[in-house]
Amino acid sequence: MEAKGCEDQYEHLQANIIYVVTNIPGPGIDLDEFESEFTCGCNCKQKCVENCSCSRFFLNYVDGCILNEKLCGPIVECNQYCKCDINCGNKLVQHGPLDCLKVTPTESNGNGLQTTKTIKKGQFICEYAGEVIGLEEAKSRIEANKRENSMNYVLVVSEHLNDRIIKTCIDPKLFGNIGRYCNHSCEPNSSLVPIRIEGIVPRLCLFASRDIKQWEEITFNYGGEESNSVHNLSDTPCLCGSSKCIRYLPHHPI
Repeated sequence: MEAKGCEDQYEHLQANIIYVVTNIPGPGIDLDEFESEFTCGCNCKQKCVENCSCSRFFLNYVDGCILNEKLCGPIVECNQYCKCDINCGNKLVQHGPLDCLKVTPTESNGNGLQTTKTIKKGQFICEYAGEVIGLEEAKSRIEANKRENSMNYVLVVSEHLNDRIIKTCIDPKLFGNIGRYCNHSCEPNSSLVPIRIEGIVPRLCLFASRDIKQWEEITFNYGGEESNSVHNLSDTPCLCGSSKCIRYLPHHPI
């Protein structure tokens, strides 16, 4: 069976976690910036092709799958002001997560995210959504989790845009979606890509970096491309079980 996008109707098993289908603003975030939206869109008719201004005149997706060279992001999808329709190929993330995601206990990493169907390489899986928080708040929460020996869900993603580095911090510990159950692996089968749809604050989206088999656990690298450096390793043991395991969970320097 083929995995397809669907309206997000997933739920959390724990009553103390509030389900959010996409990001919400948290402490340390400029609310005006978070709520700001793009005010114009492309002039494409029905479906966008290579000359779409939103995709910067290069395709992001082909046949519902992200192109390899786009896995490092960033990507801008078409928005509500675009003249193309909902079936435009540059509106992939907006169709929602895959319909085959299941939260399942793992042997060593608590709960994990499993697929009940085969996922093709390049397919959008789901967002890693939660509270978007400021850098200082992220530092504070990471330190608190360390002191309390509790699970850390804070994810920090850096984007190199021209001569600027933009850092986005997301914490789905109390407000999150199905993506919060996706575990780290030193040999992952998915990649995290910043996608902008409504405005300048990105959504962090998981895409299959290879074909993922039915009943396989979905994983990504918590440290991103910078995780290979020994300076970016935490003191938390990694239990991913990969032959390429680097022994400790990576963390993104803030």
